[in-house]
Amino acid sequence: MITKLVVLIDNEIVGHLWLDEKKTICFQYDEKWIQKSRIPLSLSVPLRSAPYLDDESHAFFANLLPEQKIREVVARNLGVSPQNDFGLLEKIGGDCAGAVSLYPEGARSPEEKKYSRLTTLELAKIIKELPQKPFLAGEIGFRLSLAGVQKKLPIFFADGNFFLTQGGAPSNYIIKPPIETLDGTVENEAFCMALAGEIGLCVPNSFIYDLDGLLMFAIERYDRAVGKDGLKRVHQEDFCQALGKLPQFKYEHEGGPSFVQCVELLRKVSSKSGKDVMSILDWIIFNFLIGNSDAHGKNISLLLLPQGPILAPFYDLLSTRIYAHYGLTNEMAMKIGGEVDPNEIKKKQWEDFANDLKIKPKYVLSRVVLIANKIQSVRLKLFKGKFDPYKSDSLYRLNEYISDSCDMAISRLS
Repeated sequence: MITKLVVLIDNEIVGHLWLDEKKTICFQYDEKWIQKSRIPLSLSVPLRSAPYLDDESHAFFANLLPEQKIREVVARNLGVSPQNDFGLLEKIGGDCAGAVSLYPEGARSPEEKKYSRLTTLELAKIIKELPQKPFLAGEIGFRLSLAGVQKKLPIFFADGNFFLTQGGAPSNYIIKPPIETLDGTVENEAFCMALAGEIGLCVPNSFIYDLDGLLMFAIERYDRAVGKDGLKRVHQEDFCQALGKLPQFKYEHEGGPSFVQCVELLRKVSSKSGKDVMSILDWIIFNFLIGNSDAHGKNISLLLLPQGPILAPFYDLLSTRIYAHYGLTNEMAMKIGGEVDPNEIKKKQWEDFANDLKIKPKYVLSRVVLIANKIQSVRLKLFKGKFDPYKSDSLYRLNEYISDSCDMAISRLS
């Protein structure tokens, strides 16, 4: 029976995780880490010698794991209860978001790192089997975990080739196949990410990969960096982790982070707070304009660097409101001026929102107009290029929705 897990940040021991007699999560920092590092495991778990008992640190660790159906399948494959966060981390905590990895005491060996090149047929087989084997859970040598509800695979990509990572070797890309229940999600996310980059938001490199007719979205991991010793993990956490919110409560109406709380956190902890507050404001406006109602606390993160935390590049940018005919909610994950219905966001709501954020309303209104106009200009450029709206129904709907959304947003401010 495993009694403790070693918690590492980029292969350096940070501390230990265990369950007490009540089966609650406990964590304690290693004294050597406290003495030599200024980086905490989480902003919600500050550096200290005393242990974190009675689930005080649970939110950080729970947010490393997949959610909903994927979690259930992983747990079934591993013979672990879906509610057993400790047991899941023991089995799949080897390559998580950011620099954190977890291993049973005495089970970690740096010599095990391995990259295995995949043929097109091998990759296609893995992607096809993801619903039954998320993150290859249950396969010997694989200990991979990413948060979220969507099927995805951490992978190493170089020179046009994909490689599986084993034995704790870090991945550098994430690939996402289409969501079966929605049409065109790969093109949707690829377009929205490209659009964000074109108007000046900080986003990772991404592209669409055609795997013998199956389109996949591939995105470079911003939580990886090339160092003198090769690929290194970069420590990060999402805003649910930073604010101590469990993943099942990621939406604001369930007690999850609000835009106001996210901005206040940046003002308090970011080493580039002025720049980061303006960046997150642009992210909020962009998500509103493209129709992303799923911009919750797990879809925005911080990099925890030696010089201090900073806002991470943006990810998971997808127009969800073009799928209203599938029954997806239009209500936003976080409120703007006390309102969750995007159709009710008008000048007053933006002004109230600005006051809530302690930003001049005139500035916020001007950013809405500026970003809407930028989107309209760049949207046409992208749609005339590789994102031809006549290639698929979803791209056509996306084109129409974003155009109408930007025009409507501007008209409501007059």
